[in-house]
Amino acid sequence: MTRLSIISFLFVVASLGLAASASAEETAIGTAEVAASARLSAAETAKAEKFIRTKHNKVRAVLRKPDTPKRAADLTELLGEFLDYRRLTKLSLDEEWDKRSPRERQHFVNLLRQLVERQYQRNMESTLQYKVKWVGTEPIETGVKVKSSARSVKKKRQPPIAIDYSMSPAGDEWKVFDIFTDEVSLVKNYKRQFRRVIREEGWDGLIGRMEKKLHQEEDDLL
Repeated sequence: MTRLSIISFLFVVASLGLAASASAEETAIGTAEVAASARLSAAETAKAEKFIRTKHNKVRAVLRKPDTPKRAADLTELLGEFLDYRRLTKLSLDEEWDKRSPRERQHFVNLLRQLVERQYQRNMESTLQYKVKWVGTEPIETGVKVKSSARSVKKKRQPPIAIDYSMSPAGDEWKVFDIFTDEVSLVKNYKRQFRRVIREEGWDGLIGRMEKKLHQEEDDLL
């Protein structure tokens, strides 16, 4: 697997053809939530890092098992524990989200979840020989960004790939709502592509592309 293909979707990302703070939802965050995020303690940010590290390791352990229906079910459950599909979808659709009915929104979330899950599995299987190093955290407007670096065990001269997870508190746990691969935002990538398809083909065209992709084997999303 080439570095370029890994960068295009190392964690959940892929081209539809994975900055959150610049999105419409982020700029609309209430002052109470922003104030709360500013008060995140060192213990809380450490908890966020531990949370994503634990989930990441569990996913890698599952993917090392034989490919069975149980493995697929376990992966679906694990991803749902830390990926905020609804918020990821809402941020990616931007103003289009408000134009859609609750039924349309849920249908789109379900489609994106299936595509993200499939691509995640394929790419994580291809990168099991990568060593992941966790390199710290930084505060963001609605939580914390947990930073990591992945380096090929076999190709030691290949430069590492930076993978950062934007996370917000969700009760006693955390949820990932954006992923940056070498500083490329999953949300921004999706937003750009969704906007283009909707402009050229309309909402039904976007839905049709995604439904068709679920029945194909290509790695790209649209």
